[in-house]
Amino acid sequence: MAQSQRRSAPVGAKPVRPAPVPQKADDFYGLESARDLLKRLEALGRKGGTFSTKGDSKPYAFYGRIHLSASQRLQDEMWKFNFSSMARNVLDHMTVHHDDESLVKMTQRGLADKFGCSQSKVSRSIGELSRQNFAWKESRGLYRLHPLYAYRWGSDRQRALVNKLGPKVLTAREIVIPNVRKAER
Repeated sequence: MAQSQRRSAPVGAKPVRPAPVPQKADDFYGLESARDLLKRLEALGRKGGTFSTKGDSKPYAFYGRIHLSASQRLQDEMWKFNFSSMARNVLDHMTVHHDDESLVKMTQRGLADKFGCSQSKVSRSIGELSRQNFAWKESRGLYRLHPLYAYRWGSDRQRALVNKLGPKVLTAREIVIPNVRKAER
């Protein structure tokens, strides 16, 4: 029986060389070491760049009609609500003194003493804020500030509170920016 012929490389052919060794694991994008990576991240931070170790952000829900940063839009157009100076004082006090659930422990009498005015004036101010859904009474001496106003839009606290309160509470207490028409000439 005849044997099969083996084929050999042609005479004078160059030998096949193995592939080059892959780069070291700590050589990330051409960086020499982890120290270089740290230096580049520090330079990014000094230039104003930011980076985060958080995971992927979850999609958010917007409970209003306009898809825009609510906190920024409210601050830009706060003048349209035409709040009294006392209502603005009470709102500012609530913004500074709320807890993680945007609850504020205060009494109308305590605020009246603090601001040097009558209790009825504070009561009217809280009524203004309630009508515009910036704050509402939870129980005696306990008020809730609207989470879209209390926290920066999209922050972890704001998301957690929106999820806890649920969409029914926020859609029932939607902050609607009033339309102000220019005076006709």
